[in-house]
Amino acid sequence: MAREGCCRCCFSFIITSGFTALFLWLSLRVNEPKCSIDSFYVPAFNKSTNSQNNRTIVFMVKFENGNKDKGIRYDTVNLTFGIFVDPNTTRPIGNTTIPEFYQGYGKKAKKWGSIDAHGVNRTLVNGKSYFRVDFTTSVKYKIILWFTKRHHLWGGANVEINDSGEKTPRKGIRLGSSRPKIESGVPKNRGWYCALLGLLFGFIFT
Repeated sequence: MAREGCCRCCFSFIITSGFTALFLWLSLRVNEPKCSIDSFYVPAFNKSTNSQNNRTIVFMVKFENGNKDKGIRYDTVNLTFGIFVDPNTTRPIGNTTIPEFYQGYGKKAKKWGSIDAHGVNRTLVNGKSYFRVDFTTSVKYKIILWFTKRHHLWGGANVEINDSGEKTPRKGIRLGSSRPKIESGVPKNRGWYCALLGLLFGFIFT
């Protein structure tokens, strides 16, 4: 009887440990935010208006936090802009920043901005006008009451401009990441988590 009770106790401990490990893994697992250009307007390229002297570019970047139980703190978002002068070459035209901000669980944030693209003339590449937008920033993920260490993000996209001076297509253009995902989506400062798992499995197999 004592042996059966001991086996039952060990089996219960193994099951509990497994669920604890699974809960910790799910708690620490994060998804990178999605960034996209949702609006991009170049008045000087609008053929239906007399705005050829207006060199301002107005844009809006949308940030999506796909984590349902984790917030994201963004450092300053650095944006650089260029215009294609041929299929393989872009000419820098300006840069700007989006101030640091915090994004709650599962939230979306729309950040408007503008740059002075003075001296930019419409150039055609295969009959179309293209701009290049790149971004860099760092983020911290808020898990329960604490923040992870910083994770560097960067990416970019080409933006086609039509005869109305607006981007095409109308839907958002994803600023794709130019780096691999965080391994398994888990923040890299998880040493205590691995240590806890090691301790649990040590109890199980010793």
